[in-house]
Amino acid sequence: MLDALRRRVRLYVARKAEDMPGGYTWPFVISIDATMVVVSVVAAAQRPWSQWWIAGIALIVGFLPYLVFFSLDRTVSPAMESAALWVSWTAGTAILLFSVPAPIAGDFAPLLLGLLTGMVGSFASPRAGVLVAGSGALLLAAAAVAGRVDIPWLYFSFIGIGWLVGHLMRIQQELLLEQRQAQAKLAEHAAADERRRIAREVHDVIAHSLSVTLLHVTGARRDLQVDRDVDEAVDALAEAERLGRQAMADIRQTVGLLDDTSGKVAPEPDLGDVPALVDDFVRAGLSVSLAITGDTRRVSAAEGLALYRIVQESLANIAKHAPDAATTVTLDIAGAAAVLAIVNRAPVRVAGGAPPEGRGMRGMRQRVDLLGGTLDVGPDGEDWSVRVVIPVDGRHSCPLRAPIR
Repeated sequence: MLDALRRRVRLYVARKAEDMPGGYTWPFVISIDATMVVVSVVAAAQRPWSQWWIAGIALIVGFLPYLVFFSLDRTVSPAMESAALWVSWTAGTAILLFSVPAPIAGDFAPLLLGLLTGMVGSFASPRAGVLVAGSGALLLAAAAVAGRVDIPWLYFSFIGIGWLVGHLMRIQQELLLEQRQAQAKLAEHAAADERRRIAREVHDVIAHSLSVTLLHVTGARRDLQVDRDVDEAVDALAEAERLGRQAMADIRQTVGLLDDTSGKVAPEPDLGDVPALVDDFVRAGLSVSLAITGDTRRVSAAEGLALYRIVQESLANIAKHAPDAATTVTLDIAGAAAVLAIVNRAPVRVAGGAPPEGRGMRGMRQRVDLLGGTLDVGPDGEDWSVRVVIPVDGRHSCPLRAPIR
């Protein structure tokens, strides 16, 4: 019997918690109900013992909505529950007030009107709060005229305080709910930005690795078909295998950013890795010359990553569309900006105009825009040019880890 009652209570509380309005929690609502219980019991105990049955009826009337909802094993909307409590506790308080022939010193019964006003005002609409406060004031005024309460002005102030507290709590909960919704939207935007960033990183890694790998495979095929040089072909295939394994490791590292349980994150490439990047393409057969001038320590980590990815994407595009074209990569860090220029002989099919932007080009443009720079891509006479200007702040150092040729 007791176990069944406990389960019933837990189920009722759980359902009540699901129907909480705004940002309220069920412990807060239970504490308000408990306060009403304590105050009503004290008010009933203040009545003469000869009228205990009248005080009992007042308590039953006040708690009737809870008894009905619990016995029927159901919960109702906050508006309906507020209306039921308004009617029941107003009637119960009226019974307590008019059941005595003379005022009771320090009577707790009028306090129920203030608690009821605050409770309904915090859950229901502003109009409902005003109606509850008005009805409580009218009941208190009638009891004062009938000589059932002393110092009525004090009890009127309790009703006013209850309305004010309920109004402020409702506003606070509405603001809290808006804040939670805003935080949820910010979290969604942050997750979407992170997915886009990881997508750019994966695209850059795959584009670079596959482009260089295909250059090595093409070289191996030519060595076997034209030169019949098995050793050169084997070296090219070995280099392609090495780059493929490296690409797999880079992809695992980048995709590993999606795992929140990962405790370590390998450092991302920066400006100091550009020489090694260029060397990969040179070993794959691309004709690339690199020249970096200026103080590379003035380039921050974010700026270095953006420059590295732009060089990587540009060389991957050259390996795909113009593998036989001589390419120059120049980076000049002077004044307040870093100027990167990547120039190669344009292939015939794009010499007349710029092709539509793909994912790689959009990623390059997004990186540059985030850093407040500019990106110009397109044909320049018989050449194809990628020109980037990024402001440098000089707050972080980025030393080169390989000599510039």
